[in-house]
Amino acid sequence: MRRVSHAPSAFTLILVLWASVLGAPIALAQDSDGISTIESSLSGTWKTVDPIREDGTSMLMMVVPVEIEGLDHTMYVESVLTGSEWEPFRQAIFQLYEYRGKVRLRTYEMLVASQAKGVFIGMGAAPEHFPSLSADQLIATLDVELTTDPNGFSGATPYPYPTGVGGAVEMTSSLVFDGTTLTTSDRGYNAQGDVVWGDSGDSAYKFQKTEPYAQRVDREDELVVIDYPATISEQVPQDGDEMSVHYWGFLSDGSLFDASYKRDMPYTFRYPPGNRAIVGWGLGMDDFSKGSYRKLVIPSEMAYGESGNARANIAPNEPLYFNAHCVEIRTPEPAPQSTAPDPVD
Repeated sequence: MRRVSHAPSAFTLILVLWASVLGAPIALAQDSDGISTIESSLSGTWKTVDPIREDGTSMLMMVVPVEIEGLDHTMYVESVLTGSEWEPFRQAIFQLYEYRGKVRLRTYEMLVASQAKGVFIGMGAAPEHFPSLSADQLIATLDVELTTDPNGFSGATPYPYPTGVGGAVEMTSSLVFDGTTLTTSDRGYNAQGDVVWGDSGDSAYKFQKTEPYAQRVDREDELVVIDYPATISEQVPQDGDEMSVHYWGFLSDGSLFDASYKRDMPYTFRYPPGNRAIVGWGLGMDDFSKGSYRKLVIPSEMAYGESGNARANIAPNEPLYFNAHCVEIRTPEPAPQSTAPDPVD
């Protein structure tokens, strides 16, 4: 069973390559059968064929087409480990475009604060509600030139890219999709041109399509709930129960407007919360089981609507995004029965 290498895969660790800047994104994409075929093939949830750790941990990667202002044919990419699907270790953007008659896949890092990336977590399950992101908030890292064939597509970086990972000064990347599996591979080179990682296959990963790890449920009035099935337990709140929920609350631009984590104290309330909370939060607590993680996308009509909330810096008609964790559900003790004797007539 292979351990994860210290050398990251460009398509699984989605590139820690800030030194290799290609410049600001530009709208290079053109529509073609090749682009459409590759985009369709890449889209979905992928899982490593073999575990990447001795404890059985596997890697999952979600690739979903989303709209990015100023760019075409873009996809949101989120990489997680089994057992912590609600906590991605890498988030990035892919773009497909034509260059001299060939299709290239360009990778981008998001130029947003680490905390602000929380608004994007799990949003591949609801791409039509993907938070606002524009081309000037991205920085290109590398290109892979692709060639399609009857079975799939394959390609590699057209030249090495600078890196500082694992003692290397430059790296190359490649990928192959054979119609069933997606294989990615990276190789790092030192200043003498010698391979310092990737030569023995320790930076190659083989993926196959799998079921989504983030599952979406549409509730009434356009409330969207995204659950992580691996964390769902049998204990769900009943009327009168006391719930303790930790959360991060984001606006659509990634701004954090509230967070129980910052106070190191979960929000505790009686279920259902009623007028103590916005409508979307109250409905979003239904069937929220103890120990589970959940994403809520609350439309403005179920939040603060046309009035907004100036105290919390929430503008009018602003949707809200919550990353929530149900820490505890407590059923109140029944009132003690009276032991007094029956009254004498």
